[in-house]
Amino acid sequence: MEINTTISNPTSTTAPHIDALLVRAHSLAAFATLLIAVLFGILVSLQFIFPDLIGIFPSWGRMRYAHTQGIMLGWLGNAFLAFLYYAVPILSGRPAGSRNLGLLLFALWNFAVMIPGWVLVLSGYSQPLEWAEFPLPVDVLVILAFLLAAIQFLPPFFKHGFENLYVSSWYIIGALVFTLLSYPMGNLVPEFVPGAAGAAFSGLWIHDAVGLFVTPLALAILYFVVPASTGKPIFSHFLSMLGFWGLFFLYPLNGIHHYIYSVIPMAAQATAIVASFLLGLVVIIVVSNLMLSQRGSGWIPQNIALRFASMSVVFYLIVSLQGSLQADMAFSQAVHFTDFIIGHSHLAMLGFATFAGIAGVIHAWQKLPDSSLNLRALDWSYWLLTIGITVMVVDLTLAGLVQGEYWQGTAPWLDSVRASSPYWLVRSLSAIPVTLGFVLVFYALLSGERTTASNGTQGSSANLNHESNATTGLSPALRMSYTVASVAGIGFFIFSVSLLGVIPRQTLSEETLALAPGPALSLSPAEERGRDIYAREGCSYCHTQQVRYTEADIQRFGAPSLAWEGRTDYPHMLGTRRIGPDLARTANTRTKEWHLAHLYSPRSVVPQSIMPAYPEMFGGSADRPLRDAMDLLAYLESLGRERELAWPEGDRRARELTDDERALMSLNTELLNAHPAMTRPRGSAPALPASSNTEYGLSLWRDNCSGCHG
Repeated sequence: MEINTTISNPTSTTAPHIDALLVRAHSLAAFATLLIAVLFGILVSLQFIFPDLIGIFPSWGRMRYAHTQGIMLGWLGNAFLAFLYYAVPILSGRPAGSRNLGLLLFALWNFAVMIPGWVLVLSGYSQPLEWAEFPLPVDVLVILAFLLAAIQFLPPFFKHGFENLYVSSWYIIGALVFTLLSYPMGNLVPEFVPGAAGAAFSGLWIHDAVGLFVTPLALAILYFVVPASTGKPIFSHFLSMLGFWGLFFLYPLNGIHHYIYSVIPMAAQATAIVASFLLGLVVIIVVSNLMLSQRGSGWIPQNIALRFASMSVVFYLIVSLQGSLQADMAFSQAVHFTDFIIGHSHLAMLGFATFAGIAGVIHAWQKLPDSSLNLRALDWSYWLLTIGITVMVVDLTLAGLVQGEYWQGTAPWLDSVRASSPYWLVRSLSAIPVTLGFVLVFYALLSGERTTASNGTQGSSANLNHESNATTGLSPALRMSYTVASVAGIGFFIFSVSLLGVIPRQTLSEETLALAPGPALSLSPAEERGRDIYAREGCSYCHTQQVRYTEADIQRFGAPSLAWEGRTDYPHMLGTRRIGPDLARTANTRTKEWHLAHLYSPRSVVPQSIMPAYPEMFGGSADRPLRDAMDLLAYLESLGRERELAWPEGDRRARELTDDERALMSLNTELLNAHPAMTRPRGSAPALPASSNTEYGLSLWRDNCSGCHG
């Protein structure tokens, strides 16, 4: 039996209706939001080099919130919707929903989600959850928008019948269905599940946002554009479906690898690690199939849409192998929390997904009637984007390796900051070709020669041949297998949430009940307000609140975090990146005056600090704090307080109640708080050199001592 995978030219009598207005509207909105999101990203990156440069703008954390949500929902969301309005009628042979519903979805996505979402996070209303920064009211509207998208695009496939669907159709269906399931889990559940248990659900969403929303729709574009541009069928329909089901069965199991060595149960971590390695194998299958489908097109295809698609496939292979490597426990111990992870995420969103999105928009745009397209501008944009993103990712990867090397040793934290500075400069400079590339793509859509096609699909080589007889021999059992696999996929998603979310929560709750020294100490009203300030300013994107179960963390920060220490954190702020040191045990490590001076002018006490200043929390000087500064200080002084108050008796009692190896690793740690500001015996002082270097001594004084001692 042979399955037809050919995408053939439609005739004018059978070509389905494509709503060119909605394709254009979402395409233009995609690039408009992309440029805004990139601007936020540039300002965020400049903060690392010129910490006081952007004082007139919203804080670093708020702009990072706007940057990440702008890339995922603004740019990629609109680009994917533009592609769906073009591709769904071709793939299903039926128009996509209705014009009125499409206009409502466009307005909801851009004027009820993106613009209000940006305004709210920049104004300080947000939630400190990665890839879920928009506040809850906006989250509700996002869910409504995804529901409208499902209503708009799924019925044409249902009417067509599942057994004859092309692989792009499966990816579209999977993305719309599974995103509707995973988005509430990652954006709503952590608000009601505290600490590490909430982080388990966040970890699932961090990966599901990429794996069940971005990746399926990007692959739908690649599987559509590649055969449409080459005029050849995909290499193997069997491999395409194997990759599809492998992705949807394995991606939901990956999320916890963002919290390796955390307090989350090791069984959940091990499951995510194994799934990550298996997913790497699935990606190799997908990439091989797509690359073999381009045979004969050359290393650098002439067709510009195919060229972007081809580079997207390369980026997909690299970023997926990176993800599998990061799941390795030994490697994770070295690079977790570093810029290596930031490079990985940029390669995923600005490399793989963005190049696929551009390919989809370009392919659809050039098929629309009376559309312009500047091929010369697109050619320049391709090279600028490829070079810029490659430089950015390589640079961040090297920065992460350098940071990891410092963190594994005993060097002061600021040594890693100083060592990272050249890499941060290169990262900001790499934004120049990237930004120019995006501007040129936008310009290319609005200039150049106009097409003369009178129908959105006329002249396209991207119409699935629904009238072929290649599938007429399908047995009833094989037809039924598609339905069974679909039900199994949803069932497996529920199973993965239970395995990596619900069961870890139960385990952590039991550990909390057994090992907690007593009832939880509630935060005071001032501390609650301070926690809200900490969240709105994005402090958890610079400082983690989890000491991991690694020797390096124990030596630098003290005893690893136990489950009960986060039992009142709604939502959690464990964090996945360290620009500054961990703050899980900040209580009683610095004086009140030091904290206030640090908030008002960080470089007045730590000359090499790159932390943004918060003068708006003061009445003109560090000794005139306003309520926000005092509330934030109160919250910082609460971090680690509960365990410190119960120590050492609380830890001694807990040791008698557990035989858990990791819990005992924390309970048996000699120092509860190893913060360098805590005065304690350090052993013999090093021998002083016979001769002194005045210039070197002066630089050490200036960089490390002058802030406090003048």
